[in-house]
Amino acid sequence: MLAFYYAWYDESTWTSGTTADIPLQPYRSSDVATIERHVNQAQMAGIDALVQSWYGPQEENNQTETNFRTLLDVAAGKGFRVAIAFETNGPFFPNQASVIEALRYLLSVHAQHPAYLRYQGRPVIFFWRQQRFGVDTWEAIRAELDPERRSIWIAEGTDLNYQRVFDGHYLYSIAWSSNVARTLQDWGQRVRRYARDHGTQRLWVATVMPGYDDTRSGRANAFAVDRGNGDYYRATWSAAIASRPDWVVITSFNEWVEGTMLEPSARYGDLYLHLTRELSAQFKRALTSEPSPPGLEKAAPETPELLATPTAVTMVESGPRVRAKETVRIRSGPDVIYPRIGRLAQGEQARVLARNDETTWWQIEIPWSGARGWVNAAFVELLGDVSTVPVVEISASTPQMTPEVSTATPTSARYATARPAALAPAHSEIVRTGTPTTSGPAVTLARTRYTPSPTPSMPPAQRQTRDGTPTATIPPFITPQGTITRTPPSHATNAPVVLTLSQASGLFAGSKVSPTAGTSPIATISSHLEAISPLPSASASLGRDNPVADWAVRQPQGMVIHDASPLLWTGSAALLTALALLTALFVHMHNRGNNGPRRQ
Repeated sequence: MLAFYYAWYDESTWTSGTTADIPLQPYRSSDVATIERHVNQAQMAGIDALVQSWYGPQEENNQTETNFRTLLDVAAGKGFRVAIAFETNGPFFPNQASVIEALRYLLSVHAQHPAYLRYQGRPVIFFWRQQRFGVDTWEAIRAELDPERRSIWIAEGTDLNYQRVFDGHYLYSIAWSSNVARTLQDWGQRVRRYARDHGTQRLWVATVMPGYDDTRSGRANAFAVDRGNGDYYRATWSAAIASRPDWVVITSFNEWVEGTMLEPSARYGDLYLHLTRELSAQFKRALTSEPSPPGLEKAAPETPELLATPTAVTMVESGPRVRAKETVRIRSGPDVIYPRIGRLAQGEQARVLARNDETTWWQIEIPWSGARGWVNAAFVELLGDVSTVPVVEISASTPQMTPEVSTATPTSARYATARPAALAPAHSEIVRTGTPTTSGPAVTLARTRYTPSPTPSMPPAQRQTRDGTPTATIPPFITPQGTITRTPPSHATNAPVVLTLSQASGLFAGSKVSPTAGTSPIATISSHLEAISPLPSASASLGRDNPVADWAVRQPQGMVIHDASPLLWTGSAALLTALALLTALFVHMHNRGNNGPRRQ
């Protein structure tokens, strides 16, 4: 099982306005820690290999090369596999000769790395837009580079004539289909029919997608396919498995501009990682239930377990149980001071094992791992007889507090990252989740098929001259070496808005948000917020320059909100007193000068 991967992002991507969502952890693709995190997440989700888009071996202005080298080394250290998706119409391939040289380098260098993906001992290469050249041209290229077919080439698109040269077929996107099950079934049959009619073997690679949304890409034909809280993803997996594929490929792990990512995001949290683990396991069970070609050649690392649980409702056979009223945190002990070890999704059930003395916390068996954890009784519904549930005495030692991470799902289409620590208050905050108006020039961060516009930091655009070939410019996310990346100004309307609550503004009193005179309450913050569902939105007018917008209130767990208004009044009074003293001193000195001795 594979997933397409993209390594061309930097900080400006997440404030560009070209994505409908942002990562839970905004990042730069060249960061080694980011690549390590992505590999870990892919492994935990049951993915066997990441297939990264690649623009060739040129290093200047091309982080797809340098980042792929890092990805190879990281994967090797984790027993993982990676491959290349060759972008045939990439900005560094002006002609056929440049494509040949890039493929020669790929086969002689990258494909020899121990972490490179192999199938039956042969390195695997996916191609994007191989339609740039005709079938006869590709036959000549293959004859020059790989006459003995010692590698696996997978073609994309809707023209099976390329199977004369290539070894398999996939559809990058299926979001355009009104009947995904029929589409994948049809194409699986076409590939097998071609192989049968030509007396050869061809691989059918079925595509699955969590959804689609490129409405901020600037394309004239942009559209969106709703995810349906995972329903669309499940439907594409069912369709893919029914098409009897040799492999399954996910579009995508992190294609943010097209909104196909399963990487944890501000809007969906890590829902799609958990769904991927569940659905990939179904696919692999289906593979073992009937004869199939040998599997992918990969190491079998000791994969870490995901702590959080999936969204599917888990039925418990017998005994008392709890059902989550809303998504609630699971902790290692019966108090908010204990570290979080997972979560129970809304509607999900778990077996009750014990309770604390006050019966305010239930000890449960975590559905996915079988481990034990605790949930706050206020956020779950008790099912069954608990008269026999034992009381557990808790050790008096105080555990380490786990930093709180917001997992609430914003309800708007635009999401904001946290500001730098120096700008964010250390206590209560208001995070704007309304849809601001994009300011500044639009920047299209995308694959070359988007035809993005050059930016000032970009070298002159390199355009392809071959007739019938989509033009391609160097995307703005390929930053020339030595270029200073500037952070967008904080006044940009799509930047996050973080405000401190204070009595002076009339928005805060005690542990609850309260209104100014004549207004209605905005929201209430509980002192122990264990539910991680989003708080209700509220409307507030914040002056002439701030139109009515939706705001969500979040109080970091364990933090104390301080009333800053006395300090503000004290400081203001001190400043006014100082100004009054300075004014009096000035008047005194002026009068003294006017009344002094005069020259006769």
